[in-house]
Amino acid sequence: SACINTDLLESTQGTTLSSELALIQDLKIEDLSRVLGQLQLRGYSVLFDIGSSPDYQDSSRMIAEIDQGGLSLPNRDYYFKEEKAPIREKFLAHVTRILELSGIEKEQASKDAHSILAFETELAKNSLSPVERRDPQKVYHLLPKNKLGEWVPHLDWESIFSTLGSPSFDQINIAVPQYLQGLEILLRTAAPLQIQTYLRWHIIHALAANLGKDFREENFNFSGKILSGQKEMRPRWKSCVQSTDRALGDALGEAFVRQTFGEEGKTQTQSILKTVQEALEKTLISLEWMDQPTRQSAVKKLNAIQNKIGYPEHWTDLSALQLDSSSHIANQISLSHFWTLRTMKKIGQPVDRTEWEMTPSTVNAYYNPQMNEIVFPTGILQSPFYSKTASLASNYGAIAMVIGHELTHGFDDEGRQFDESGNLKDWWSKDVAEVFDRKTQCVVDQYSAYTVADGVHVNGALTLGENIADLGGLKLAYKAFRSVAPADEERAADSFTQDQEFFISFAQSWCTQSSEEYEKLGAATDPHSPPKYRVNGTVTNLPEFERAFRCSPGAPLAPKVRCSIW
Repeated sequence: SACINTDLLESTQGTTLSSELALIQDLKIEDLSRVLGQLQLRGYSVLFDIGSSPDYQDSSRMIAEIDQGGLSLPNRDYYFKEEKAPIREKFLAHVTRILELSGIEKEQASKDAHSILAFETELAKNSLSPVERRDPQKVYHLLPKNKLGEWVPHLDWESIFSTLGSPSFDQINIAVPQYLQGLEILLRTAAPLQIQTYLRWHIIHALAANLGKDFREENFNFSGKILSGQKEMRPRWKSCVQSTDRALGDALGEAFVRQTFGEEGKTQTQSILKTVQEALEKTLISLEWMDQPTRQSAVKKLNAIQNKIGYPEHWTDLSALQLDSSSHIANQISLSHFWTLRTMKKIGQPVDRTEWEMTPSTVNAYYNPQMNEIVFPTGILQSPFYSKTASLASNYGAIAMVIGHELTHGFDDEGRQFDESGNLKDWWSKDVAEVFDRKTQCVVDQYSAYTVADGVHVNGALTLGENIADLGGLKLAYKAFRSVAPADEERAADSFTQDQEFFISFAQSWCTQSSEEYEKLGAATDPHSPPKYRVNGTVTNLPEFERAFRCSPGAPLAPKVRCSIW
C-alpha cells in the first residue's frame, strides 16, 4: 500500500532525504565507523558488504564474512575497460542529475560526480572480477578477526559489528584481503569531504527509485534505459510486488502456495526428480574418464543431495516487524534492520538446513554447494516449465531439464570443489581432474565464440558453470525421459515425435525477448549465457537432437566436433 502510493512518495521525499542525509552531516573521520554501522544496518551498501555465511570448510557452522562492495556500476570492468567509457560518461551525467535533484547546484553536482567516480574506481582496483569470483578458493580466507584492525586501522570494527547486532566471534572470512588493504590506503589518502560525498551519493542512489517522479525517472533513465535498454518504466505495481516478495517472501509465499500448489504437483515433481537423479547415477557409474575412487565419491555426493520442492517446511516468523502504510522508505529501513540483525545473529550458530535462499513464488531454482541441496520453488512449477496436464515429453523437456541442470551444478567447475557435506575439499584424483579441465575448456571455447549485439562476445569463462549445467541437465532429462516414455506410436506426417516435442519444450521454456543493451549488460555480468545460446549451444552437443530432427551432419546445430562432460 505504501509502495504503490506515488503521491505519498512525492510529498514525503524532502523529509525522507533530510532525515537520511542527516546521518552523514558534518562527517568527521573519527565518526566514520559509527556512521558506517548505521548505514549498513539501514540497508545502504557502502565500502564493503558484511554478513554471515556457512564456513566453506565446516558447512555445519555459520561464520562472519566481509566482502568487497560499494560500487554503483555493475562490476569492476565498467571502471577500466575502454569499451565501457561511454557508460562511464553517462554515469557521470546521471550522478550529476540525481545530486541536482537533491538540492546541489549543477556545477558542484558535476564536481561531486567526478569525485564519486574517482573514489569508486579506487575501490574497483582491488576488487575481484566476476570470473575470479567464480573460484571459491579465491573468496575464502578464514582469518582471526583482529586482521581487520591490522589491515584497516582507520575503522573501529568492534563498533561496526556492535551496531549491526553481531555476537562475539574470533574468526571471519575475509573474502578479498587485497580489497580491504586497498580500502585502508583509500581511507588514509581521501579527504573526509570526498568520503562524505561518496556516502551522500549512495544514500540518495539507494532511495531514488522510491522518491518523487523526477528521481524515479532519472533512476530509470540510467539503470533501465542506458544499462538495460528498457523502453519504458514498468508499472509501479509490478515494482511493488517484486519489492514485497523480496522483503516479505515467506508471508507472500504462504498465500501463493495455498492458491497455486497442491500435493499432486509436488508428488509428480518428486517422481520426475527421482528419474533424473537415477539417470545421473547411471551416468557417473559408466563414465570412462573417471577412475573408481573419484566415481565412488561422486556417487556418494549425488546420493547425499537434499531435495527441496515447493516451499520451506517452516515459515519465517515476521511478527517482530513494524510496518505501516504511511512511509514506504520507513518500511524498507525497518525491513533492513530486521533482516540484517537476523543475519548477524547467525554468527557462531549451527547452519539451519531448512532455510531457503529463494521465496516460494520465485520462478527459478538453485543448487547450493555448501548445503549440497537443490531447491525448486513453487513459482517455477508452472507453465512453461511444468503443468499437471502437459505431456510427458513437454514436462521432461522443461522442468526435468531444470532439475538436471541443478543436479549437474554439484559437478560443474565450482560445485565439484565441494564434498557431499558441502565442505570445500578436493575429492578428485589428479588425473581425473586434468581430464575434466580439458573437457571444460571445450565448453569455454564453444561459448566464447558466440556473440550478442555489436559483436560483443559471450564470456565463456564467466558462463562456464551454467553452460556445463545446461549441457548436463538436458542430457540427463533426455535419458530420464526415454526411461519412462511409452513406445513411439504412428503419427501423422505433420505431427511431432516424442523426441521432437521434448526438445521443442526445452527451447520454448527459454523463449526471451531482450534489447541490445540488455544483451551487452548480460555478456559483462551474467554467469548465464544468453537464452538463444542456452538452447542452440546446448543442443549442438547432443547427437539425440540431430537424430530427432534428422539434421544433416555438419549442419549448424549438428557440428562434427561436440563438447561432452557428463
